[in-house]
Amino acid sequence: MLQHLLNRSVETDPDRPILECDGSWTTAAELDQLASRLASGLAATGLDEGDRVALLLPNGLEAVACYLACFRMRLVVVPLDYQYHPLQIGYAIGHSGAAILIAHHERIAGLEEAGVLETMPRVVVVGAAATTGSRRPFASLLGAERTLPAEAPHDDAPAVMIYTSGTTARPKGVVLSHGALSTGIGKYLARVTLTADDVALIASSISRPFALRCQLLPTLWVGGQVSLLGRFTAGNFVDALRRPPAKTFLTLTPAGLSLLMASPDFKACDFGHLRLCLAGGDRVPPRLLESFERLTGVAVTEQCGSTETGPYAMNPPFGRKKPGSVGPPVHGVNVAVVDEHGADVPTGTVGEIRVSGPGVMDGYWNESAMTRKTLQKGWIHTGDLGRFDEDGYLWFVGRRKDVIVRMADGLANKIAPLEVEAAIAEHPAVREACVIGVPDAACGEAPHAYVLLQPGATAGPEDVRGFVAGRVAAFMVPAEVHVISEMPYKGPGKIDRELLRMRAITAALIEQVPFFRNAGADFLRDIIPRLEARQFAPGDSLVHEGDVGDEMYFLTKGQVEVLRGEAAQRLKVLREGSFFGELAILRDAPRAATIRALTDVEVYALRRKGVLDLARSHADFSHYLQAAARAYADAEPAGSARGHAAPHGGSTTSPTGTR
Repeated sequence: MLQHLLNRSVETDPDRPILECDGSWTTAAELDQLASRLASGLAATGLDEGDRVALLLPNGLEAVACYLACFRMRLVVVPLDYQYHPLQIGYAIGHSGAAILIAHHERIAGLEEAGVLETMPRVVVVGAAATTGSRRPFASLLGAERTLPAEAPHDDAPAVMIYTSGTTARPKGVVLSHGALSTGIGKYLARVTLTADDVALIASSISRPFALRCQLLPTLWVGGQVSLLGRFTAGNFVDALRRPPAKTFLTLTPAGLSLLMASPDFKACDFGHLRLCLAGGDRVPPRLLESFERLTGVAVTEQCGSTETGPYAMNPPFGRKKPGSVGPPVHGVNVAVVDEHGADVPTGTVGEIRVSGPGVMDGYWNESAMTRKTLQKGWIHTGDLGRFDEDGYLWFVGRRKDVIVRMADGLANKIAPLEVEAAIAEHPAVREACVIGVPDAACGEAPHAYVLLQPGATAGPEDVRGFVAGRVAAFMVPAEVHVISEMPYKGPGKIDRELLRMRAITAALIEQVPFFRNAGADFLRDIIPRLEARQFAPGDSLVHEGDVGDEMYFLTKGQVEVLRGEAAQRLKVLREGSFFGELAILRDAPRAATIRALTDVEVYALRRKGVLDLARSHADFSHYLQAAARAYADAEPAGSARGHAAPHGGSTTSPTGTR
């Protein structure tokens, strides 16, 4: 099916424009020919069936053509999020074993600097004629068409490998087969009922499953037209919405929907032909649902899914919707809500959501243990919490790991962040809110709220806390409210909860590091976003004795051991709340010891370059560094060698990292 996505358009009206990229249209015949020529060019490079083709491309004609060409050649597409950091890109390329990278020229310099391209045998550059070494321009792949495989690939043949966008875990390569994608399209169309008359405006990256599985592939399959946005901004979206033909089908994340509803230009658009707007990726605040329907006359259709499952629940697009729910299960998909033993829970009871069906993943690439944990007897264990109501509609409660347990009067009170966020979102000045749990010595975990205000609105932390106190139980009221200027997102507009939690936990640790003790509050605030999450398995070395270091680490999960000498003498064990390597931020210095993971370990790292770049903006940089150096010297423990970064750490009862 996937290799024949354009058949309906080509056979019905080959000269009809079917793909628009920022104002430029491509006809069905032109796209079909481009895909065939590209498939022939990829075959000419020596690629074989099943080889992985990594794509680092923004939304555009080349990205769509690459998907179609790989489907025809039975190559596996590895679409990489265009916003990925070079190190994330390098990890995905190495982990997937990609045989070729097709990348936009804007990303090449950053990849070179990070050393990502050193071991890449084939690099194709879009947008520039780079022909040095192993690199070649995209146009060089567009040779004469050759005979392509005629028979359809097996249903279980891998088609796409999508890397998850985790913040505090290594990305996992989710393998989706030809059968899973093809069947998924059919099941989806049974609920969404697209036709050749539909015009889909795609704002999210087609490297992500939301745009790929819910818009691009279904619309091309029915012979519809696709308007592809290269980069999402409110202005770009409005411009595309106004260009003919009139758009009938939108998909938006809650963040994107919120941004558009704050735009006067969007509110002035004509929505006379719009018949369907899907929302996914996170919960849509009720007030946003109401305002969108008042403006457009079309109710937002909320749905739920994941990279591993595809969409598994959806409110009826043209039937009864229940705002706040994600609707009944999608046609042909099995959804269960179970307890910790795997037994179905009664209607109205919260449990873990599990999903099975022909559209789920085959597994995680080269991650057999994780696959066995997540995919059991055909069921995906999502880790999400939800409940069914009496009408069979599913209500998403949140991620199991996001539930906050706050002790009060000897009782363990469980807090669902989404419930508190919904209460905060009712405040007229609030545009978006995220609630996370932060370790607290007094109550175990305390809820902290991060709030983004409406443009031009004002509200202080105590104002927000007082507002919420009148709407939720006392133990659910946030202990702290942080009004922020920008909400961090990951993947398709989903709030990055782990990043917010990471910043909150590490902020307290940073203040204990000698180098930062003379820094002002503004400096500490600005350094937090520069933290990078790293993960290590048992036995991995975080630091090698004698290496020149340029990072400082905060240990937030697991235990590490500090070793010295060829005999690997253990000096100490560091636990959560420890930090080490801070001297490397002042100057390059040999490490004093090897630090090795004893368990699964998570650390947050600060790079020397990032810290120094920020420090140089200090009013008196030289004086600042000298003061910081003196503070470190004064705090250096007795017996440690001058010029070496001795590791430091606190006990499990002292999460501040104080020595």
